[in-house]
Amino acid sequence: MDWWIWIIGGVVLCLMELLTPGVFFLLFFGAGAIVVGILTWTGLLETAWVQVLLLSIFSLGALVLFRRTLLDKLMDEESEGHVATITDQVCTAFENIPPGGTGQVEMRGTGWSAHNEGDEPIEKDQQCTVERVEGISLRVRGK
Repeated sequence: MDWWIWIIGGVVLCLMELLTPGVFFLLFFGAGAIVVGILTWTGLLETAWVQVLLLSIFSLGALVLFRRTLLDKLMDEESEGHVATITDQVCTAFENIPPGGTGQVEMRGTGWSAHNEGDEPIEKDQQCTVERVEGISLRVRGK
């Protein structure tokens, strides 16, 4: 195959990766196609079966070696960023929450399960501050 077909195919696969959230494997096949395109352009690869074989080796090798690491890194950055935007935010209690007790609060228009970290009770409709996030529960303290 011509080298430019591999390059265009690789770029298309990489762009498709951007449009398909959560898949995260088209990137590796796109990168493999670009590498095969470059090797074909330099004259190192001439026969189609060798090109397809190297595409498979490069793509699957990169997929096996790098996908989990990149996914973990991306997920850590996303979750850290989301938690960082919630910490220190103000929320409103839906109900009375005793010290060390659990109740419901509203933040940004959404109801959350919350645990009162303070020594004072949080009264219904009182504002409180998010100290940290544990799973899907907020740790709050009254203002």
